[in-house]
Amino acid sequence: MNCHVRNMIWLPQGSQAKFSIILLIFLLMAAESTQQRIQCKNQSCSQHLHKSLKLTKFMNSTAAQLVKTYKASQGDSTDLICEIHMDNVPVSTITGQSISERMLSVYTRLKEFLPHLKTVMEQQIDLEPPTNPVAERLKDMITHVSRFSANVNCLIEFLMPNIPIPEPAERPTGIPPALNTFQQKAYGCIVLSRLQEFFSQTFRELKSLRVKKCRKRTKNTKI
Repeated sequence: MNCHVRNMIWLPQGSQAKFSIILLIFLLMAAESTQQRIQCKNQSCSQHLHKSLKLTKFMNSTAAQLVKTYKASQGDSTDLICEIHMDNVPVSTITGQSISERMLSVYTRLKEFLPHLKTVMEQQIDLEPPTNPVAERLKDMITHVSRFSANVNCLIEFLMPNIPIPEPAERPTGIPPALNTFQQKAYGCIVLSRLQEFFSQTFRELKSLRVKKCRKRTKNTKI
């Protein structure tokens, strides 16, 4: 009986490595979330905007490099598979008329991309050794996206005080079913390419959100 139980919980080495990495990411995200909630109250709107601009610029550059690394690791014809159409990947566009609506759109997109990034990372760990550069950089990107989404959440709280921020569904656009190796390569490339396009648009969006908007909102809340 004890032998049977041990066999049930034993995982192959590759699965153990993948499980350990995913567990570590969840623990880091939980710690980041708690810390960000405290910082959200202790920092001003302009400080959050400045931090968000720096993070977005960094992630845009990091995502562009990640796309190059991903393509280089997938072999020949990578450019062709990156052009394949997939409906279940988040779009890179930001929608909304007002500043608050557009910031909500940024927040929603970030939440939509997270489960897809985790899926791509899991696929890369299955296809390649856990220490391959794509999986390592994806792990870092997931942490950055989680941190950035918390920053955007703080900005929205300043722009829309006392209004609950709607949380997107955990898997809003749907994670694709089991894919073959070719489909996995295409899926990963499309997710990362769109993520980089999204960061580029978000950086321009935040630059248009001048610090005076935060200052104006801060003054209004004091009246």
